[in-house]
Order: sequence, then C-alpha cells, then structure tokens
Amino acid sequence: MGTEEAVKEAQKELEVLIRNLDNIVEDFMTVDPKHHRYFVIRKGQVLRIIAEEYGGVMVSFPRPNMQSDKVTLKGAKDCVEAAKKRILEIIDDLEAQVTIECTIAQKYHRSIMGPKGSRIQQITRDYGVQIKFPDREDSAASIVEPMAHENGKENNEGKEYKEIDPGSPKKCDTIIISGRQEKCEAAKEALQALVPVTVEVEVPFDLHRFIIGQKGVGIRKMMDEFEVNIQVPAPELQSDIIAISGLAANLDRAKARLLERVKELQAEQEDRALRNFKLTVTVDPRYHPKIIGRKGAVITQIRTEHDVTIQFPDKDDDSQAQDQITITGYEKNTESARDAIMKIQMISEDITLDHRVHARIIGARGKAIRKIMDEFKVDIRFPQSGAADPNCVTVTGLPDNVEEAIDHILNLEEEYLADVVDNEAMQGYMKSPVHEEVKAASKGFVVRDAPWTAGNTERAPDMSSSEDFPSFGAQVAPKTLPWGP
Repeated sequence: MGTEEAVKEAQKELEVLIRNLDNIVEDFMTVDPKHHRYFVIRKGQVLRIIAEEYGGVMVSFPRPNMQSDKVTLKGAKDCVEAAKKRILEIIDDLEAQVTIECTIAQKYHRSIMGPKGSRIQQITRDYGVQIKFPDREDSAASIVEPMAHENGKENNEGKEYKEIDPGSPKKCDTIIISGRQEKCEAAKEALQALVPVTVEVEVPFDLHRFIIGQKGVGIRKMMDEFEVNIQVPAPELQSDIIAISGLAANLDRAKARLLERVKELQAEQEDRALRNFKLTVTVDPRYHPKIIGRKGAVITQIRTEHDVTIQFPDKDDDSQAQDQITITGYEKNTESARDAIMKIQMISEDITLDHRVHARIIGARGKAIRKIMDEFKVDIRFPQSGAADPNCVTVTGLPDNVEEAIDHILNLEEEYLADVVDNEAMQGYMKSPVHEEVKAASKGFVVRDAPWTAGNTERAPDMSSSEDFPSFGAQVAPKTLPWGP
C-alpha cells in the first residue's frame, strides 16, 4: 500500500529480486586436496577476495577430514562461472609454482623487511609469491655440519663431518621465494633492490655530538625520517667519517639532510664565536653599586636591552683587577652596553662662566668647543639666549674628565676675560666727554695760504665752469658773472 509511484517502484525491485533468485545456481568443481589449504588458510582470505570480485559467490571447500576433492559454488550463474575460472587460474599457478633461493647477508634482513614487515608484504602482494626468511643465527654458530656416509646409517657412527666452505652461502643468509618462475625472479630482484648500500660523509669530528643530540634524539629522528642507518665513529677514533646505510633513493635524501645539518651547526658555531666577543670597561669600583642598581635592576635592564652578559670582578679575589667590568656578546651590542654603563657613572656640573667669553670659547661654527669636548670626552652646554642665568654652563661626563674640562675652561675664561676688559676700556674711552670735545674742536684737514683764501684777490677755480676748465676742440662762450666783468 502506498502512493502509486511508490508501489510501482517496489514492484520493480521485487521483480529484479525474483529474477535474481531464478538466476542463482549451485555448481561443483574438482580441486586437488593438496591445494585446499591455500584457499582456506588465513581465515579463508583467498575465498573472501573471490567473493568480493565475483558478486558474492559462495565457495565451499570440504572439511580436511573428509578427503574430498569436490568444491561447491553458489551464486549468480555468470558469477559462478567467472569464480570457477579464477579458481582454476589459481590452481594453475600453484601447479606451476617453483621455489628459488635469494642469498642476502643476514645483517640486512631487518632492513629489507621494513617496519613491521611492510616491505615484504608489499612484494608478496605485488608479485603473488610467498617469501620465507631464515631463523637468525648466532655468530658463534658451529662451522661444521654432518655429512652422511656413503653407506648411510641411522646412528652417528656412520657419519663424518666436514667444514663449511666460507665462500658458500650460509643457511641464515638464504631467503626462500615460492611462486611462478617469472614472478619469483621479479620478486628476487625486488628483494635485492632493498639491500642497503653505504655511503660515507665527511663531517668535522667536533660536530658529531651535536648531530647525535641529547640521548641520541637527533640521529634517531634522522634515521626514522629517511629509513636509513647512521653510524657515527667512536669518540676515541677522532674520525670525521660518518657512514649512512640504506636504500639508494633514501641515501641521497639522508646525505643531503646531514650536510644541511652540518651547515646549520657551523653557522651556529660562527654565531657562538661572534656572541663570545669580550669587551673590558674600566670603571672605578665606587661606581659599581650604582651600575648594578637596587636588587640588580639597572644591570639586568642593560643585559636585556643589549643582549649581553656583564661580569663584575670578585671582591674577594685579589688577582682580579677590581676596576675591570667584562661585557660578553656581539661586538656591536657590547659597545652599546659599554656606553650605557658609562652614562650611568657620568656626572653633570654647572659652572659660572662670564657670558662675555662664551663666543670666544665656542669659536667659529663651534669648532673650538668641539675640540675641547673631544679632548676631554665631555659634553658642554651653554645657556640659551634669554636664560635666567646667562653665565651658567653645564659640563657632563666622567668625574675626572669633567674636573679637567672645567679647569681648562676656567683658564680660557681668565685669558679671554682680560682681552674683554681691555676692549671695553678702549670703547669706554672712545665714548668719554673729553674725547668728544677734542673731536668737536678738530676741523679736520685745513688748506692754508691757497690762492683763493682770504687776503688774496684770486678766486678759487669753478669746477663746473667750462671757462676755467675749457674743452679742447670746441668753442666755449664766455661766462657772464652776475656782478659784472
């Protein structure tokens, strides 16, 4: 019951099922009992694969104690036929199965198997073969084996022993491969391709411990990542050669990573050498507490900001210079830390310096004052124009340097001030009333007894008169005077 469309859909599905039921058949085939075990081992893995590939065909083998060769197949007719054909192909493979030996040194067996036997499992799936590895053999195993005497007896009296030829393959080195001839050969080649090869890499001996890492973590990580074995020589050998064993494809990658790690370590060594640059600063011990600060706050800040280590001398060690502070780090950082330390112990002192000599002490474009600051390693600041105290000059630097610079500046003041006083006295004289009267009484340059002076009838020549100063080559009209000829 239901909608018309649902009923029709259900009807179609039922019809398909009925047709399938009509198509299901049960068939039989003969399989030699010696091959039965191949199909039913591993919980019938082969039969499950056949059922999956051929539409769920049910294949039933007789129980082992029945000694029957009759195998039952049940399912869709086409699927049953295909399954029978596949079973016959498998039997044909089993009939054509051969066993060959592949000799590979036992020390490589674990590497060939791979993690949890994954590599061998992959080969058996790819080539459809069976691979059996020998039991491990101790190095102290017997080097002789029994050889049956020609008349062969069951007890040991008729047996004699022969030594094993060192050149002959050892039993512990022999791997057995079973399957079709061509597939066995292909599987053998695949196994031989898994035999590890060894390359040697030259690595400076002093880097070996860094490559190994703490408790071997570094080298184990590299071996797991590239599936290789890395052998580092014993420390007493002082050898630079590290051996890498593994598959050829993995060796190239492992070697490249090892060399890359060597470059990283060498770069770290160079950086470590740069970080170990030492700079010694001479500081009076009485300023050490000020540099360290309360609970080491000042010195800790300097260390953090400049990424350096700062070591003060041990007060109880008389062999150490008590005024030497050692700064360790990058050269640039140690220099900046040194400057920070020097600033801490600097002092500033104000002196009274007559403003009238400031210009002389500063010099043209500040050349003179810069020379003084460079000579005494101090900083000198003059007051701004309009300052409350125009005579106040500030000198900053180390105490001894400040004292020497102040003495020098005061000596210059004394010298320059004498010149200033003399100049001011001269200027005062020039502006005095007596000097003004003398200046007023003086008429300057006077020409006496000239032809045009009083008492002489002659007049002075008229500079604008063309008569007094005629022009050559041109006629000049006589000048008429206002008072007559």
